[in-house]
Amino acid sequence: MTSEKRTLLAMVGLSMLTQAAGARAEVTLLSPAEQPRTGLEHVEVKVGGSIRAQYFNELGGLDDGSYKHRGYDGGTRFRLHVNYHVSKDLTLLSYAELGVNTAKVMGWDNHYDRDSSDSATTRRQVYVGFESERYGRLTAGKQNSVYYDTVGVSTDVWDYNQFAQAPGVGVNGSYDGSYRARKSLRYSTGTDEVTVFVGWLFPDDDLHLDGPYDYRRRSGGSIGLRWHLTEDLTLGAAYANTSAEIKTSGNQHAFRQHLIGSSLTWTGGNWYLAVGAGYYDDFVPASSGGVDDYFASDAYGVEYIARYSVQLESDWVQSIKPFFAGDRLKRMGRADAQSNHQVLGVTAQFNHGFRLDLERIFANTSDNEPDSVLARLRYDF
Repeated sequence: MTSEKRTLLAMVGLSMLTQAAGARAEVTLLSPAEQPRTGLEHVEVKVGGSIRAQYFNELGGLDDGSYKHRGYDGGTRFRLHVNYHVSKDLTLLSYAELGVNTAKVMGWDNHYDRDSSDSATTRRQVYVGFESERYGRLTAGKQNSVYYDTVGVSTDVWDYNQFAQAPGVGVNGSYDGSYRARKSLRYSTGTDEVTVFVGWLFPDDDLHLDGPYDYRRRSGGSIGLRWHLTEDLTLGAAYANTSAEIKTSGNQHAFRQHLIGSSLTWTGGNWYLAVGAGYYDDFVPASSGGVDDYFASDAYGVEYIARYSVQLESDWVQSIKPFFAGDRLKRMGRADAQSNHQVLGVTAQFNHGFRLDLERIFANTSDNEPDSVLARLRYDF
């Protein structure tokens, strides 16, 4: 057995054993009392997370020897909720979600991108706020954007995705406000049928891009809704507008970035059917555009998935979920380019929090991306 295979097996073993003694869902460590008499009895504490070992192989041997071909961390994260129940109607919220590149933390050479300057840990979300049935929910910090929670989330259910939706095609979803928005304010209110979301982005630090370019966000706003048309059918829609600049040492150009998108999700019976589409103006980077034309002036993206769940009465396996999914991204005008992916996959949900995802990706892109295979072992606790 080669050293690479031994390291990959160790990585998978760590995923299985790290939390083997824990519960298999979000764990409540402290619950508020029904009639609290002290300050501590108002507090609620919950923890959770997901450990993910992943393998990715580009067919044709193009990635032989890469860290992804040898096995790597596929998005391990840990969550912490600390809430203070002021009254039956008012709760003070705080949430933190930490992403961990386990291979980099453990120093497993050749199982992470050693050329990347990314930290071994990342703050995926950190926010505070309050929630009330009467006044709604208000949160501030780094958190999911209005656009993602109304449009993107509907098709973000398989692994090799987000290649056509806004959170995956901008300069960086944390900075441009399309995904986990930094320095953001978000408010939501509504009924059981309709929830309305409003978001605001504050100015952010410069983000260094490839080459001589830097991206700076000045401000931004968004509005969205999630509407349960029937018990099984949900409509999502959002609009976002962000003021930003692309800069070099001697030049800069201001952009007004627009996103408009919608999603439709049906969850009847054992089926999960979803489609999402978005139009992106001055949002998707264009190759070799220079400062003034850094973004494709117009682009659109579509994602879709059809998944069927087969429930099993087994001591080992809870369900098998085969699916077909895909996406299309089109950049128009001077930046004319396109990418298409079709995915055949299956998810096996095992008992005690384990899950295996297998995907075969067929690519058709302007830059001749090869077909590929992805496998991920995941443990949720």
